[in-house]
Amino acid sequence: MEEIASSHRSRAAARGEPVALDDRTWDDLVLDDVFTRIDHTESTLGRHTLYHRLRTSHTPESLRAFESLVTRLGADAPSRERAQLALGRLRDVHGYDLWWLAQRGAVDVPGWYVVFPILTLATLVLFAGVFARHDLLPAFIAVLGLSFALNLAALKRIGVVSTAFRQIAPLVATGQALRFMQGEDVDPLVAPLRRDTRSLLHLKTISRWVSGDPLMLSVQSNLAAVILSDFLSVVYDYANVVLPLNAAGVYFGIGRLSMDGAKLLDMVAAIGDVDAALSVASLRAGQARWTRPVFATPGSLVVMTEAIHPLVADAVPNSVEQRSGTGMLVTGSNMSGKSTFLRTLGVTAVMAQSLHTCLASAYAAPLLVVRSCIGRADDILAGKSYYLVEVEALLGLVRASAGPMPHLFLLDEMFRGTNAVERIAAGQSVLIELIENGKPHVVVAATHDNELVDLLSGSYAPFHFGDALTDQSLTFDYHLRPGRATSRNAIALLRLNGAPPALVERALASAAELDRQRAGERQRS
Repeated sequence: MEEIASSHRSRAAARGEPVALDDRTWDDLVLDDVFTRIDHTESTLGRHTLYHRLRTSHTPESLRAFESLVTRLGADAPSRERAQLALGRLRDVHGYDLWWLAQRGAVDVPGWYVVFPILTLATLVLFAGVFARHDLLPAFIAVLGLSFALNLAALKRIGVVSTAFRQIAPLVATGQALRFMQGEDVDPLVAPLRRDTRSLLHLKTISRWVSGDPLMLSVQSNLAAVILSDFLSVVYDYANVVLPLNAAGVYFGIGRLSMDGAKLLDMVAAIGDVDAALSVASLRAGQARWTRPVFATPGSLVVMTEAIHPLVADAVPNSVEQRSGTGMLVTGSNMSGKSTFLRTLGVTAVMAQSLHTCLASAYAAPLLVVRSCIGRADDILAGKSYYLVEVEALLGLVRASAGPMPHLFLLDEMFRGTNAVERIAAGQSVLIELIENGKPHVVVAATHDNELVDLLSGSYAPFHFGDALTDQSLTFDYHLRPGRATSRNAIALLRLNGAPPALVERALASAAELDRQRAGERQRS
């Protein structure tokens, strides 16, 4: 996951692509696990691209092209199998993070590296000449020794570049094999496969020069081909000990990369999108309930009907219908499903806006920026408690709410680390700030504080998750219902888990007294 995230950051920086999800929201929504669950890609590059799609913003036009690609690969079995075979060669364990390599100035090759191709040629010429003139042997040994010494001096730098550079040949070969993917509906994504592969053939040749897989075999290759490829790789590795073959190849390759780097990036993106589309087509085929999203104009209703979370087995579907500039307050007892519901809304919106696929029966909404404050953790390195970390995160959401782009804000138990009075007062203020003065956002907040339901009755609609308590067990149905929650289960859970009777009775008496005090305060106010 660290390598995939690094590839995403490199690509976003190299191409200036807008990042849609900050790290806090990504972690809150447990999207590493969601990504792992929905990943059906064939290649390392496709896996990176699927992750990147989840984390970046897409226009409706780009999503339509991606939908056409997914639909075609899902319906056309011969094209799907042909694409899968082409992508099978891209499974190198080092990954395919070529975004940094293609950036101008990313690789610094000293000018004296020009000696590597000269020495390689001189060594080969002298080796051939020794058979005709034995007096050339000292010169051959001297050149061989110099090549070995310089090769050793540059080994570390050349090794880093050549490891990545070797991936170019199989990438270009895969791009050539995928050129059959064409059409006006998908060309916004796959046009580079036909437009740029021819001009990248020089890079492909140089890459094969330094390749550890000279035959560029796919995973379906027969045993004889694999044995031959391994033999050639061993011969090359031994030759490279004394001849600076990798260094010479990198020297020529970097020069060519400065000319064709942008085209290489376009082709890499196109190959990745084909594999990501294959993955989404596979995801759809394995789901009993999924739908294509409908994107509405800003200010329209946000509708998610019978949405489920991809990580929850036998998930109970729930529905939401909220107008921009409004909010929901979700109450309920512990374990009733509030946090999972918030994450379901966030994951559904993210998948709609990146994969054009929702695990729901209907989805209609404007394009939304998803931001959350759900999970809690201390920042040990910065010396911050989770309360301070949460305050900083919430203020980030408040600042984001001042912009014109509609947001979906997801909040869970705000200000848990402080006293009840300040928690409720600060929570009310933040929730009002997020939607006041006609702001186009939708806010969904989970809370145990029923006082917030009264304080925000004009702005936030109350909903709840219920439970059923008996002498033997506590059960939940995980259905969202209108209105506030009326049940509590914290003390009941103590009793059900064997707490001493005196402890339970004392807790019940204290809770009853606190309820009477709060009721009196509400009457006086």
